[in-house]
Amino acid sequence: MNKKNLFRGFTLIELLVVMAILGVLFTTLIVAVNPARQLARARDTSRETDIYAILGAIFEYQSEHGGDLPETDTQEFPTSATCIGSAVGCFDLAGAGGTGTTIIPIYLAQMPTDPRPVDPNCPGDQTNTCYEIWVDVNNRLHASASGELRTIGVVK
Repeated sequence: MNKKNLFRGFTLIELLVVMAILGVLFTTLIVAVNPARQLARARDTSRETDIYAILGAIFEYQSEHGGDLPETDTQEFPTSATCIGSAVGCFDLAGAGGTGTTIIPIYLAQMPTDPRPVDPNCPGDQTNTCYEIWVDVNNRLHASASGELRTIGVVK
């Protein structure tokens, strides 16, 4: 047998290096395929978290005020889908509540706003957060937001 024929083929280390390189390339490809969708999903999750925070603040207010919903001097709590914010036509939830017990800063440090508004007519700031809230005839609280991949709605 010729010694030259014994050393044909790849060594184990060469095979492992090639497999590692391919693994890195495939991982990079998978991540790079759709980062926009991943970011949109993250923003939708942020919207959902904001809605739960808003409802949680309202429930805290209710529990400390005999079940009453927060209202302003000029606005009752909305009974149909109404934007949250200080703009005309929106419900100013930040300033709602009794003197010294307003939602902001007592129950929330600041009013959450949409991280990237889907509606071009919605600024996503304190004048219009791009979130909606209302109470139905059965006294269930509703909050919603238009997400990038889905509509987010919570009923409590």
